[in-house]
Amino acid sequence: MINELDVMAVSEDVERDSLSGNLTKQLLAEGHTLYGKNLKFPGYIERITPDGRISLGKWRNGQFEAEISVLADLFKN
Repeated sequence: MINELDVMAVSEDVERDSLSGNLTKQLLAEGHTLYGKNLKFPGYIERITPDGRISLGKWRNGQFEAEISVLADLFKN
């Protein structure tokens, strides 16, 4: 038997955890590298590695090439 999934509840949980930063912290703690946009540097892709390093760069030949390293404290409250 298939359990029913409340898609709206899951969506609300993801949105809440994303906005609070908890989702980012959890994914990094699990060893995931995250990619996204950085509004201050619109021409670059932002990469955050599990050790907390932030790099800005571009995709070239199927790989991320870092061009700028950013110093930041991701887990500061």
